[in-house]
Amino acid sequence: MRTLTLITSAPSAESVFDEAAAAVRARYVDNYLADVRRGDVIARDWTLYEIEMYDAANPEQPPLMDEIHGLSYLAAA
Repeated sequence: MRTLTLITSAPSAESVFDEAAAAVRARYVDNYLADVRRGDVIARDWTLYEIEMYDAANPEQPPLMDEIHGLSYLAAA
């Protein structure tokens, strides 16, 4: 009896990079929200500094700082 074997291709380097960049951005947002929840102003300011440095190092991506500022806006109902 014959069987078929599915041969998959490895993920492209671009998709791996995109997943890693998304994980880094999500970690910065998580850290910022945790700092705000704790009321830790020093940690919050340090996280904001790191986000500024990340944005400066990655000008081809949408600014993460814009997302952070957008967290404080109320959503329209």
